[in-house]
Amino acid sequence: MKTNTMNFILLLALALLSLNCKDDKDGGTDGGMTGNEMTCDSTLRPIILVHGFLASGDTYELQLQRFASNGYCNQNLYAFDWNTLAFGSDATTELDAFIDDVLNATGFAQVDLAGHSAGSGTCYSYLGTAERATKVAHYVHLAGNPTDGPAGPNGEVPTMNIWSTEDLVVQGGDIPDAVNEMQTDKDHYEVATSVPTFELMHAFFNDGNSPSTTEITPETDIRVSGRVVSFGENIPMEGATINIYEVSPADGSRIVDTPEASATSDVNGDYGPVALRGSINYEFEVIPSDGSRKVHYFREAFVRSSELVYLRTIPTGGLGGVLLGSLPSDDNQTVLAFYSGSKAVINGRDVLSVDGNVLSTPEFTAPENSTIAMFYYDGNDNQTSDLTDIGGSWALVPTFLAAVDMYIPTSSPSSVTIDLNGKTITVPNLKSETDGVIVAQFY
Repeated sequence: MKTNTMNFILLLALALLSLNCKDDKDGGTDGGMTGNEMTCDSTLRPIILVHGFLASGDTYELQLQRFASNGYCNQNLYAFDWNTLAFGSDATTELDAFIDDVLNATGFAQVDLAGHSAGSGTCYSYLGTAERATKVAHYVHLAGNPTDGPAGPNGEVPTMNIWSTEDLVVQGGDIPDAVNEMQTDKDHYEVATSVPTFELMHAFFNDGNSPSTTEITPETDIRVSGRVVSFGENIPMEGATINIYEVSPADGSRIVDTPEASATSDVNGDYGPVALRGSINYEFEVIPSDGSRKVHYFREAFVRSSELVYLRTIPTGGLGGVLLGSLPSDDNQTVLAFYSGSKAVINGRDVLSVDGNVLSTPEFTAPENSTIAMFYYDGNDNQTSDLTDIGGSWALVPTFLAAVDMYIPTSSPSSVTIDLNGKTITVPNLKSETDGVIVAQFY
């Protein structure tokens, strides 16, 4: 894979990340988390959050739940999705249309806006015209490159800049005349997802008023919805079938063969809402409408309703297809992916293990890699867990992703346990050709 073409793609990817370039958006949520809105305050200004490279709107799942726990109405909480792999294109036009739709739907004159990493570049570019700047009351710059002043063509948009000395992906720093908040213990992804960041954003959006709670307050009436999109590109998939099963936390097996709930994604990739129960472990089975491989999501139990439950499919083209095209389709082995939705796994700080094999090593989780996803399969087809870097196409994106040679046989039914800092998700050893790919999703 070390051809001139691949090296060119790598340079483009790294340039996108480090320079905060802009790409096409493929849709966004249509208004916050559907759930119990007994005490929401409809006077609180809408919030729109923009994700970074290789990410999706679910970067902000916990943050929007925290805002909802502090009185924000669910229909005023939004995430904007864009194609982070469409090099050379511009997402600002799509972001402008999205903001106009939110203003029209909510009746507000302005929104509060935040962008993370490459998404911060998109936001700064969007705010570069006077007309667009008037639509934003406050802007928060999350783990983005420092600029020469606050957002807006004349620096007129009140801007908060949150960065961390422990972010080894983007070298942050203060922005002149902005409200600068330096963190000293947050990785690149955590700058967007952490509780301290939520507290700062809440106060900035609300005239200095701190949130009443930083907890995600539990609900009994859990309503879940989200989007079916392709990995990295965030291209929505219409007509995908989503089957949701209660599973045993002990081995990941389905309690009953009948889904507790089912849904079909619409033209925008949106599905739901569906009614589920809190404190229950679920499997989300995604059957794509284009005939591509099924994906099974196993995640921690829900505490509160969410509209940002994203289900990523495996793209067949583009850089996403190059990366995930190496995943084997082989009924003799399981293909497993780990995903952390709240922070990177950092060697020396975090402990990640799969069936007792500690994989939070310097090779896979060096601080500068900011690893949030890891794939496990028999990369060299020797039916042995060598626990080495698979390399190949994965070298195209050295940050955020890792791939480990691990053989998980399927000759007899068994389970695999993933442990992250004492939290566990156990999944069955599904056959990768017949059943598809497994994702264990932590928050």
